[in-house]
Amino acid sequence: MSNRNYNVFFNTHTVSGIVISVALYVIFFTGSFALFKDEIEAWEDGKHSQNIAREHIDYDFLLQKLSENHHLTSRDIRFYLGHKSDIIYVLTSAAKDTVNIPDEAKYQNYQAINIHTGETATYVEKYGLGEFLYRLHFFTQIPSVGIYLAGFVSLFFLFAIVTGLIVHWKKIIPNFYQFNPKIALKRVWTDAHTALGVLGLPFQFMYAVTATYFCLSLFVLLPAKILYGGDQTKLMEDLRPDRTSYEWIAKTDKEMPSVNQFVKENARRWSHFNANYVLIKNYGGTNMKYGLIGELDYKERFLSSGMIFYDYESDKTTIISDPYDSKYTDNIQLSVSRLHYGNFGGIAVKVIYFLLALITCFVIITGVLIWIEARNKKSMRLKQRLYTAKVGHIYLAICLSLYPVTALFFLVVKLLPEAYQTQKMSILYTWFFVVWLLATIYFRHKRNNYFTNKATLLVGAILGFLIPLISGIISNNWIWNTYKAKQFDILTIDLLWLGISIVALYIYFKIQPEVTTRSVFSKHPIDYKNRKQLLAKETLKS
Repeated sequence: MSNRNYNVFFNTHTVSGIVISVALYVIFFTGSFALFKDEIEAWEDGKHSQNIAREHIDYDFLLQKLSENHHLTSRDIRFYLGHKSDIIYVLTSAAKDTVNIPDEAKYQNYQAINIHTGETATYVEKYGLGEFLYRLHFFTQIPSVGIYLAGFVSLFFLFAIVTGLIVHWKKIIPNFYQFNPKIALKRVWTDAHTALGVLGLPFQFMYAVTATYFCLSLFVLLPAKILYGGDQTKLMEDLRPDRTSYEWIAKTDKEMPSVNQFVKENARRWSHFNANYVLIKNYGGTNMKYGLIGELDYKERFLSSGMIFYDYESDKTTIISDPYDSKYTDNIQLSVSRLHYGNFGGIAVKVIYFLLALITCFVIITGVLIWIEARNKKSMRLKQRLYTAKVGHIYLAICLSLYPVTALFFLVVKLLPEAYQTQKMSILYTWFFVVWLLATIYFRHKRNNYFTNKATLLVGAILGFLIPLISGIISNNWIWNTYKAKQFDILTIDLLWLGISIVALYIYFKIQPEVTTRSVFSKHPIDYKNRKQLLAKETLKS
């Protein structure tokens, strides 16, 4: 490779990496916990689930309970079934028949419902830390543009991966085998960045591609819109037939068929079939339709989208998608979803994804430290070196403080009094960011990356050890109790935090001041106490 091409790729890798580093770190760190969104929700709730199979849920009962407080006629209803939880979610569209309807029926409604009692709660009332971290993972807390920001960060991350691979191609294998932090202290960040970057490369590339697809799907669909002559309705009918909306005709006078019977009959149509969604189109209408969407167990088949509809008007059942012979459009979307969320292979795959996400966080941090070291040369003006150091302090303060702040709010949501449990959304939106900002400001003004690293590891580890302890005290969900009761969702979160805390504490005791000082600003340390005098001398010389 010519020097010119090398410099182009090197600068592209460096600039794209530095520009997105903080946002990318937040995406991967929160994404690692978002993998366990359902488990965190169960842990927060603290109540034991009965693990009811989705086809055995009494949907007729739930519809009856919903109709007591909501006008359902002419609305489209979608049940989000989850996997094991006793709490599922239901989305009801605005009523299509707008004559003599209550105000609430004029709007879409999304709420949680208990499958045993039929008790409902709004999205805000059921909002928890798992949902918060999941949403922070793609920046939806930033109105309108957050998800697109996450998409472009993922796109630039793809550039950083490809250009990094080109730049480090010749050094990848030697550096990978030479990595030894005990021997090569001065090169620890460079070698670690290369070695761990290689280990996580397929994972990172997959995440960059799938995240770009999810967050920038608006742009992904542009070529398809051209092929369909701008007919977005037709496009969505082909891509997502379950999203098709049918015109309301009239209310039926006949008895409605049982949703329970429809689900049970069709869930058994294919062996090892797991229902994900139950749909009702034009509820109570003459052209009403029932739908069931699901997939085969991942052990049977990796890609296996199944969809079946019952038409009330014609009394016919139609298989839209056979999981053993599903269409390309169904499989490609399912494959992107499964790869991104790791919802195959059970907890083992999620744990592997979690570890790879944290390794990626480490690669991001080491990339920043390499950049700081590369710009800390005597040939550069002190003002430039101080600016680089300041940027490094800010970056590390933001990124590293996220760990203890996250651990703290696991405790906060568990310790909240019952009266405030329905207000978690406002509490998290306000105080999570306030505490994170205060921690960032504190560590920024310490101007000591070694202190920031040690303090965040220690505080995070202590808070992490408290998480399973507080869970046991508040909910009696001690590790041995949840194991005996087979409440593995709750158990997973407690063990996860124990593991994280043990590793963090181990690293805390292993990190020594001399390692950090040799690795960061090792060649030309900056005298921060006398920086004003040094800057004045430099100005006089120039």
